[in-house]
Amino acid sequence: MNLHISGKNLELTTALKSYVDEKIGGLARFNDQITEVRVTLEMVRTDHAESFKATAQFHVGHDVLYTEEAAATMYAAIDIVKDEMERQLRDLKAKNETKHRKANISQRGLKSVFGKE
Repeated sequence: MNLHISGKNLELTTALKSYVDEKIGGLARFNDQITEVRVTLEMVRTDHAESFKATAQFHVGHDVLYTEEAAATMYAAIDIVKDEMERQLRDLKAKNETKHRKANISQRGLKSVFGKE
């Protein structure tokens, strides 16, 4: 899994990089087909406040999963992105398992109808 971290309007410190590597890199256990991960950290300034935005894009086989979240601190935004991406990876795994189960059930049904085993 290749992890690319970039920043906009903020300096990427080693602490931020290691935090992203720890949180986002740990999601590799959910799917062994993750080939590339792009994480972008951004500070967004408005007239009244600052907020931090984190985006993550996962390339999983032929699928691309994307999430974007904002929070008051960068670490909170990274945690929210991690939780959302974990949910998306679980959903993708469940979808693929269901698809394979249905295919196996239909093949077994055809074998019993035609008497072939």
